[in-house]
Amino acid sequence: MPSYDEIRDFIGDIAVMQFDRLIEFVEENYDFDKEIYFGGKNYGVLVRFRKNGKTLLSIFPEKNGFSIVLVYGKKEIEQFENRKNEYSSFITSIYDATKQYHDGKWLLIRIEDDRYLNELIEMIKIKKKPNKKVV
Repeated sequence: MPSYDEIRDFIGDIAVMQFDRLIEFVEENYDFDKEIYFGGKNYGVLVRFRKNGKTLLSIFPEKNGFSIVLVYGKKEIEQFENRKNEYSSFITSIYDATKQYHDGKWLLIRIEDDRYLNELIEMIKIKKKPNKKVV
């Protein structure tokens, strides 16, 4: 299992800044445990934030970027739909292309630079309101 620093090194210089910003946002605003987890041969190593058996989000480190898996249930889908016009075509196209299952949508969003990180943070806030007031 790689260390946290090895994961950061693997991601690369540009994307690791966004990775760090995302991790910092989650750690400052949520009371979830950060864990490095091996998801099996199909998924590899991931960093996930969990509490009481529930996952806030999973981050899959990749070369020159990382992908986020964010699961939206019915309530989150409704909230996103109500705010859909606030998001870029990149985010809405991922949302629209994601199949809806009986338990919701499993959104996979790749981040390579800072273009969509703020939108991703807003999507996390839909999933769970921050413990602290976020400006």
